[in-house]
Amino acid sequence: MLSIAGNKLSEALKIASQAAAARSPIDILTHLRLQGEAGGTTLAVTGSDISLTVIATVPASIGPDDVDICLPADKLQAVASMGAASVIFTKKDSKVIARAGSCRLTIPALPGGNYPEVKIEGKPTALFDAPGLTALIPTVAFAVAGPKEHARPYLRNLWVESDGTAIHVTASDGAMLASNCLPVATSEFGIPISAEGAELFASIGVEQFQIFERHIVGQRAGVKVICNRPQAKYFEWRRALPNPTEHVAFRREDLLQVCPLHRLFDTKGIVRFEQDYDVCSISITDGNQAVDAELEIKERGEESHLEGAFDGPNLLRLLGQVKTESVLISWADSEKPGAYLLQDGSWRGLLMPLRA
Repeated sequence: MLSIAGNKLSEALKIASQAAAARSPIDILTHLRLQGEAGGTTLAVTGSDISLTVIATVPASIGPDDVDICLPADKLQAVASMGAASVIFTKKDSKVIARAGSCRLTIPALPGGNYPEVKIEGKPTALFDAPGLTALIPTVAFAVAGPKEHARPYLRNLWVESDGTAIHVTASDGAMLASNCLPVATSEFGIPISAEGAELFASIGVEQFQIFERHIVGQRAGVKVICNRPQAKYFEWRRALPNPTEHVAFRREDLLQVCPLHRLFDTKGIVRFEQDYDVCSISITDGNQAVDAELEIKERGEESHLEGAFDGPNLLRLLGQVKTESVLISWADSEKPGAYLLQDGSWRGLLMPLRA
């Protein structure tokens, strides 16, 4: 049927199995599809949970007949774990025999034609190369809403849009927002992508993109990822960004020394700031125990006054994306600002204050 180098098999399984379902009432979704043309020199390994599909193509030696068969992903992983220099697959009735070194594994198989196929309709509305785009995803994905967000399901997605000169990637759970951008000239578009799809794109590091009406396709050498497009529209995230007129700056090291203490001193995780000219008091308390710290303000606007309570976990997630020695927090002049902006290069983070 086929033979393949052990390391190439491991490589293909590592990639394709990211889309295969670990458990599913549809048994074939826990399988990987192996395809190769008779006498060919490549093997395509496909994993899919229907909403996400990954196809990894690696060198292999295909026998005199076409190969199109589905094998359980966990059984294939067991074959690869043998560490054999090469693996030979042969078909016997409805089963496949894998020879890996001194081991011979007999694996139940299903016809490849039973595997779900993605049908991409129409022509792409946008097509572009953007190396480095998927590296932005982890810088914003932490802000996406969790699966329990039912009132605003669009917040469970990331939003990717192009204004013609740059591609912006944005995520928000309603309490915080994170956005980053990559300068790439493309046609204008705006699309949602599921958090799972974005994570897969980032893990694989796709560099070429095609946007279709119902799918997003990403590719890099030897790998193709197909992600279903969610139907939910995203909110006008740019309107949430303040036009800052006030600001204060802290040493990043000082903030990271004090703010994480909310985990120990307040079960609600609230961190309170109150500025007094060039000093800012930070307090964390649950009424029974407390942390009180005074931090030097490195820079401030002439009329700036920072006072508010913030969700500690969200604050730390945003601070984790700021790599500069100084953290600038800015906001629009208002008696009660609705949002506070953090920024580092092309990255922007937005944190909403807690209301009393």
